[in-house]
Amino acid sequence: MTDTPQTDEGRHAYGQRLQKQGQRELYIRKALRTHFGLGIDEVIAICTDLPKARLLELKQLRKQFPDLNENRLAWKISKSLTIPKADALKWAQTLIAKEGKA
Repeated sequence: MTDTPQTDEGRHAYGQRLQKQGQRELYIRKALRTHFGLGIDEVIAICTDLPKARLLELKQLRKQFPDLNENRLAWKISKSLTIPKADALKWAQTLIAKEGKA
């Protein structure tokens, strides 16, 4: 696996390739900033279209912080992914609800 963009690969295609390789969102964000010199807003916009990478990131956060309640997990998600608290709360609720069904 290589994290260097291919010569004809744009930033969206690059992010999608990394997602297919099983990379988490924060890894992809760092790679996009490093190789394309993008600002954080541009990186966030690209990663919005990478749902599998985001889910992997969220699962990792939950694994790191298994005892956080819904509100604290939402805060952690919001800060880690620089997304609005309302969006993070939806993710936290979804993750915790899935745990209850397992």
